[in-house]
Amino acid sequence: MIEIIESNRLIEQVIEKHNGFLKTFNSEFSELDSKLAASKQQSQEIKKEIGATEARITVLNEKYYLYFHQAKKLREELFGKVIEKMRSAKAPNIQDIMRISGKIDEFEKRLQNSKNIEDEEKLIVEIKKLLYDFESEARKAGLIVTGKGVVDILNGANSSHKELISLQNKPKQDTGARDADKQINEIEGRHNWLKRRIESHNNAVAYWEKQKGGI
Repeated sequence: MIEIIESNRLIEQVIEKHNGFLKTFNSEFSELDSKLAASKQQSQEIKKEIGATEARITVLNEKYYLYFHQAKKLREELFGKVIEKMRSAKAPNIQDIMRISGKIDEFEKRLQNSKNIEDEEKLIVEIKKLLYDFESEARKAGLIVTGKGVVDILNGANSSHKELISLQNKPKQDTGARDADKQINEIEGRHNWLKRRIESHNNAVAYWEKQKGGI
């Protein structure tokens, strides 16, 4: 009988020791679990934002040049129709329209190759002035036309370029993603170790509880 009591006490002490470890490890594990989840979420959000920014930059790059192409095409169609009508009407100022078209064509070529936003804005201003002159010359021939569609597209191109520059000048987020991943790796090492120790101590407690019941 005394031997059974002693054995029970010994087993209880062993169980108590394991439960002491479990209390300590579970507390740290719970804290690390929260930190790990927060770090993973932060990493995912940073990478998601990086991906969205890179995708937007690609779109804006294409959109920016597409707008200039569309503006040129629309402008050429507009001038072509007006010149055709002026030729049919034998308008005396058709050469003025041709001269304006030639000047705009030069500015459009410079726009396509421009990388500087200030130069680009100056070129767009010059094109707008020439479009106004075009409208005035067309009115002299009795034609009511507007270059507003062309201007709107040029403004869209300029806005896209400004947004592109602002995104390209944003602070690099790669460092933040690397720091978050580094923190995740550091936490995961301890987190996984604790998980294994908790599992081991739980198994030990279950074993000794079973042994205790069998005495």
